[in-house]
Amino acid sequence: MAPEHREEELLAVKGDEYSPRLSAVMIIFFHEDKRLKIVFIRRSEYVGIHSGQIAFPGGRYEETDIDFRFTALREVEEEIGIKADSIEILGQLSDLYVPRSNFLMKIFVGYTKEKPEYVIDTREVNEVLEFDVDDFRAADVVKRKDFKAYNIDRTIKAPYYDINGTIIWGATAMVLTELLDLLNQTIFDKNL
Repeated sequence: MAPEHREEELLAVKGDEYSPRLSAVMIIFFHEDKRLKIVFIRRSEYVGIHSGQIAFPGGRYEETDIDFRFTALREVEEEIGIKADSIEILGQLSDLYVPRSNFLMKIFVGYTKEKPEYVIDTREVNEVLEFDVDDFRAADVVKRKDFKAYNIDRTIKAPYYDINGTIIWGATAMVLTELLDLLNQTIFDKNL
């Protein structure tokens, strides 16, 4: 699910220049009517790289954070109001480096026993989206198109997930693909 230009961007990063900002995100599952749901956010509109994009809740690691797990839980609570003690951590996915914003993301997977009640920080989040995990297994869910991204003077051809007209691409789509592969291998099934 990586955009065509990803390899070019990764190769452009030189060894001593690689000094990413650290962040953590949380993929949150819950059950509703016996259906496994996954939580996404649509970032608020601002002048910046990830403006208006679909993402998982999360953000920058702060010096006062105990560890990256703490960062992910803190950010979820700040952005969408889900209390950290209501989330059971199931595991962690592979780290993902995002060259365009110079973030190295630590990705955690969590589960909450009840449908979350959201308190949205509108400075960071425009809306919360909940999708049925099975929606991502449809035959025609992956498509390709050109995207115009912030601070790039050309369009980017990239694959994306089309869930009922909602476009999920870039880093979020790459993370989601690893997650779906693991779900298909039943790695997390025993916990869900």
